[in-house]
Amino acid sequence: MMSQAEVTEANICAVCLVPAKNFCSACKLVKYCSTEHQRQHWKQHKKQCRPFRIAKDDILGRYLMATRDIQADGTIFIEEPLVVGPKWYLSEQEREIPVMPCVGCFTPCHMSVRRCPRCHWPACSPRCLGLKDPNIHGLECKILSLGPGPAKKEDCLSNYYRTDALLVLKCLLLQKQNPKKWQDLLDMQSHEEERKGTELQEDAEERIVSYLNSNFLLKSPKFLNEYDSAMLRRICGIIETNYMCVSLPTGIELSGLFYTACMMEHSCQPNCYFSFDRRNGFQISVIAGRTIHKGEHLKIMYSNILWNTHMRNEHLAITKHFHCKCERCGDPTELGTYFSALRCVSATEEPCDGTQLPKDPLNSKTDWVCDKCAITINGEEVRYLLTQMTEEVETLLAQKPSIKQVENLMNKLGAFLHTNHYHMFSLKHTLIQLYGKEPGFTINQLSNALLEKKLDMCNELSDICRKLDPNTIRLSIYVSIILYEMHTVLVEKSKRLFAMEGNTLDEVKALQEQALQHLSLATHLLKKEMDNIAGSKLNDCIVKAIEEVKSLIQKSNLEAY
Repeated sequence: MMSQAEVTEANICAVCLVPAKNFCSACKLVKYCSTEHQRQHWKQHKKQCRPFRIAKDDILGRYLMATRDIQADGTIFIEEPLVVGPKWYLSEQEREIPVMPCVGCFTPCHMSVRRCPRCHWPACSPRCLGLKDPNIHGLECKILSLGPGPAKKEDCLSNYYRTDALLVLKCLLLQKQNPKKWQDLLDMQSHEEERKGTELQEDAEERIVSYLNSNFLLKSPKFLNEYDSAMLRRICGIIETNYMCVSLPTGIELSGLFYTACMMEHSCQPNCYFSFDRRNGFQISVIAGRTIHKGEHLKIMYSNILWNTHMRNEHLAITKHFHCKCERCGDPTELGTYFSALRCVSATEEPCDGTQLPKDPLNSKTDWVCDKCAITINGEEVRYLLTQMTEEVETLLAQKPSIKQVENLMNKLGAFLHTNHYHMFSLKHTLIQLYGKEPGFTINQLSNALLEKKLDMCNELSDICRKLDPNTIRLSIYVSIILYEMHTVLVEKSKRLFAMEGNTLDEVKALQEQALQHLSLATHLLKKEMDNIAGSKLNDCIVKAIEEVKSLIQKSNLEAY
């Protein structure tokens, strides 16, 4: 059976399967031997016609290129997953928590309470409908039933019920469930050669390969055609290279593999984003984050936009086996944000007010040089310094800090870091939310000076976000929080102005209208975040605030009469 890639690349007419040279003029994917056959097939094909084609490059490999202009917010394509299963990578902390997705429906469940009555793996209920569904658990249940049975209480539950290994098993079972999807899976990049001898491969060998073989696969050699260790290692590489994180409202994260979506190119300034439809088998919808012109590559981001260049590229090198060389990564100032910049460490009598920047931002070992004096810092020294700071920032933010604690750490780190540094960004983003909520610092208790300070911080953070993510594709929640906090300041200022003698209602209404504009923009930005808990909760809060501001505006209008 031909894989999807082979069908796409074959010179075969979609109607009569004879040699053909003419592409569909819209998507450049389907081919025809004649215009008559194109007309015959168009009614069926137009529903699937895509505004992009799969292209190849020696450096990028396969990628997606727009074949016509695509409008912002337009759905570019919708795709069924090859596989959806439990989260691929679990942190040490996550491994210690005895909770996993139900094997029948992905509902969070405790590993020792309820189980599938046949394989004894954790389930939300023995009567869960997904347990008998061959496309969800029915087939894998036969393999899991070969295991040693339910884990004993004294055993480490998460060590026996290895959810990441279950994801590999789901991939392996495609050869029985859906041979076409199995061929598409094998057509995906695995980076097998690059993984050899690495920690990733050693971890997969222990965590996945030996576990599946010893507990399940070697006990049923006739059930699957391909299940040897080499195939398991290959699947681990495919998952590691291509998986996408699927967040559920319950807080559970799953991993999905999508044949076409996984070909999208990485960029630290993407032009697309995606969402998942849980009601339709976790279909992925890829959406244009801005207007995309014909000939542009379709790009998403596989890393964290709020990491610095070194952190983003280190993550990409480990998980995707490439380094990003986009405009942001090649710019020492990171698009004028100075998101990684340090203050000059000159120890002269008159301290230099210059900025330390990486000489070659694409080289993790590069020296850092001052833009105003001759001071140079070794790259290893910078890395050590930032490691210590990262631990300090993460420890503080993990414990629900007070305003005083955040301010103290900002003052301490501010002696070494640029005011826009990513650690300072994180602390400021926390601080603008504390100003107005902490007892003694509620919004009506803040002094005029603190109100202005909060508003200034909001503007600083907004400016950084606009430069890093001009189309607000990845930072919609961060920006929406900033907009919400700006609105609280503007509303409070309007109330204080209204209470003053000699105020003008026009000024009061202008502040309130500006606050409403910020909230309205936030609700627009959050449309792409409604399938996760944080986005949904924030949207509810903003919708409530909109009603309150509208009520204030109405009162101001009545007062004017």
